[in-house]
Amino acid sequence: MSALSPLPVPAAPAEVPPVLAGAGFGTALGLLRRREVQLLAAILGLFALCTALHPQFGVSSNIAFILADSAIIMIVGVGQTIVVLGRGIDLSVSPVLGIAAVSIGFPASASNLNIWLGLLIALLIGFGLGIGNGILVSLVGIPPIIATLATLTIYGGFQFIICGGYSVINIPAVYTNFGSANILPGVPWLIVIGAGVVALAYLFLTRTVTGRSVYAVGNNADAAFRAGIPVRRVLFTTYVISGVLAGLAGFIYLAQIGSATSTSGSDGNTNLMSIAAALIGGTTLLGGRGGPVGTALGAVFLSEALQAMISFRINELWDPAGVGVLILIAVVADRRGSPVRHMLRPPLRPPAKAIP
Repeated sequence: MSALSPLPVPAAPAEVPPVLAGAGFGTALGLLRRREVQLLAAILGLFALCTALHPQFGVSSNIAFILADSAIIMIVGVGQTIVVLGRGIDLSVSPVLGIAAVSIGFPASASNLNIWLGLLIALLIGFGLGIGNGILVSLVGIPPIIATLATLTIYGGFQFIICGGYSVINIPAVYTNFGSANILPGVPWLIVIGAGVVALAYLFLTRTVTGRSVYAVGNNADAAFRAGIPVRRVLFTTYVISGVLAGLAGFIYLAQIGSATSTSGSDGNTNLMSIAAALIGGTTLLGGRGGPVGTALGAVFLSEALQAMISFRINELWDPAGVGVLILIAVVADRRGSPVRHMLRPPLRPPAKAIP
């Protein structure tokens, strides 16, 4: 063969059917492994079971109640998810929600506060309290669980001071009508707001530099810092977002319940429920993995499960225990990211090379 002669072209491999190659099966298996798909299947399965045993469970009014009930946990849970993705935690969301609710509730009851002004005040309150958490964690350097445990008590004290022993009552109808209105039969306005928050959070985490940096910081803060990511600024942003969303949830709480007290937020175990929604939705406490869509489905599943317990005449005193069981199931099932697994079985290190 001369130096200028073309190289022989290898014969094209025989085409393998996609089924035999495993392409379609692999795609389907990958979808089934996604937490969002599993949760959607669990939501539909539980709904079908409860409707078969209790036909009233499937009526549009009950569906609307489940979705509206999940909206608050969905919104707070999305903020919690963003914090946890950065390997933090926010234990102060309950009093932030409560402070926002009572702070707009009293002027709304006394002087018919404009609903849009009330919404703005709630967001600003959440923004300010979120800044407090962000400063303690990102600037002062206090561990997140200690910092937010402290603000849980401090903010809770502020809530008691604002209430002064009184409760918010006689909320204007414009608030309560908004909290109970449906955009379609079985589809309340509150769940539309929750879905909007989820969509914005998804775009933030996947389409912005800061959002993608949250995942990087959660996976390895030291490596993120060496790569030039402003770790402190990213952590600060996550707590501000969590505070703003908790403030929004306080506004929705007031509109939905029609009243507020010095224990609003805490009496509904908002901290526990927001963390549960995030964990059930696939967000790991080790940071760097998860997302708002799974958290939203986790919130709906929690609300549906609690409503199912009522349908089966299980006392409400068992609700926290039921949520705890769901958290354990989610953590144990999450083999890849479960902090329990990593604590009980640390990853094996490669054997050291023999010294020549």
